[in-house]
Amino acid sequence: MADRWNGQELPERKPLQQPLAEQIHYRLYDRRTRQLLSFNSTNSFSSLVEDIASTQREHPNARIFGVRYDGPAY
Repeated sequence: MADRWNGQELPERKPLQQPLAEQIHYRLYDRRTRQLLSFNSTNSFSSLVEDIASTQREHPNARIFGVRYDGPAY
């Protein structure tokens, strides 16, 4: 079954399995309070998505936003 968005069928694409070519250094904040909620450096898109999901579970009232940095987040 093809993926659809706003009633339009999206082009067929193959998923990528290899790690990203570079590290993503990021911090996750609550948009309302500006509190730092999480940080990490990873070359895995799945790891980034899981961190966002687990941070949202830990802080259910937070409005999470991320900032990417040019070096390790710590």
